[in-house]
Amino acid sequence: MAPDMESASSRLAIAQRFGAISFCAGFVVVVVSLFLAPAHTFPSYLMSFIFWLGLTLGCFPILMLSHLVGGIWTAPIRKFLEAGISTLPAMAALLIPLFFGFSYVFRWTQPVDLRTAEVLERKEIYLNLPFLVARTCLVFCILGAFAFYLLRWSRRQKERSEPGPTVVLRRISAPGLVVFSLITSFAVVDWVMSLEPDWYSSIFPMIVIVNQVVSALALSIVLARALLLGPNQVSAGQLNQLGDLLLAFLMLWAYFSMAEILIIYAGNLPLEINWYLHRMRGGWLPVSWVLAGLTFGLPFFLLLFRQLKRAPGWLSGISVWLLVMYAVCVFWYVAPTFRASISLDWPDPFTFFGIGGAWVLVFSRQLIRSLGMIGVSGEAANP
Repeated sequence: MAPDMESASSRLAIAQRFGAISFCAGFVVVVVSLFLAPAHTFPSYLMSFIFWLGLTLGCFPILMLSHLVGGIWTAPIRKFLEAGISTLPAMAALLIPLFFGFSYVFRWTQPVDLRTAEVLERKEIYLNLPFLVARTCLVFCILGAFAFYLLRWSRRQKERSEPGPTVVLRRISAPGLVVFSLITSFAVVDWVMSLEPDWYSSIFPMIVIVNQVVSALALSIVLARALLLGPNQVSAGQLNQLGDLLLAFLMLWAYFSMAEILIIYAGNLPLEINWYLHRMRGGWLPVSWVLAGLTFGLPFFLLLFRQLKRAPGWLSGISVWLLVMYAVCVFWYVAPTFRASISLDWPDPFTFFGIGGAWVLVFSRQLIRSLGMIGVSGEAANP
């Protein structure tokens, strides 16, 4: 094996060991805390699950887009995206504990005030536990089918020189983007928006989905910088295209977010503004300003410079920062529902690293299996 491949393999082996240790240690603590302090642990578990599932889901649209349009930018990150969607079965298994903590997570399962009761009565057909479980299972089954066929035909694409697998991947990806957007929107409504059942927004699911895409693309850029070494190193042109794509999705996220705030502010309706009011009290307002300035403002400014997008260190640094801010975003989306003031609860690190350990373990194992196929030469890209 070439020295650069050995270096990448050793780094992945370290990540795999870290994931295994983190998962085992976190799993023990989380299981115990689910019994001893369920009111604290289940909301924390949900936040961590949403973060790591977001990285998995964010890989789907980028991978499908790469099969549709091709281009040199697809080659450096294709394997990372495929490893990302391969974590879906593990995330489905990690979702199961939440099924036993609905009463600690969803307010609409408990007695509520009169105004909220009137809202829930109108939403009873949709907001009921059997239907929620059925929808969630359906979402994972559909996504699992897409993941299976994308990975299967991607392997055939690399094994054969004929254009057949490439055509099939395009035919899967075209409707796949539409289906993914629809079913993932339902998942966001079920597991994020319904935490505050008297609130509604037609654009919020797309805000979350685009945020997931930004985080998955950022992770792929970081890994391309860390693992693609020597002759497989990402070229300046490829980095520039990845930076442009990152900037485009970041601007789309900001556009959706600003549009929602302006519409809700102009409408000034109680059932719409309460969600934002919860995030402007108890110390949450500074977090809101941080998200506006540091999730969009700073990366947007830096990504405007072509020389920074073509510099591996700068682009990977911006990507790491976006991953950190994605974690803050998820915390801001979910935590105010359960915490009147900004704070970290003691189960937070255990659930984060426990679920994250499982994700990293599966992800790195998949990458190790396909290490020999990682490269940035033209053969990995669509013709």
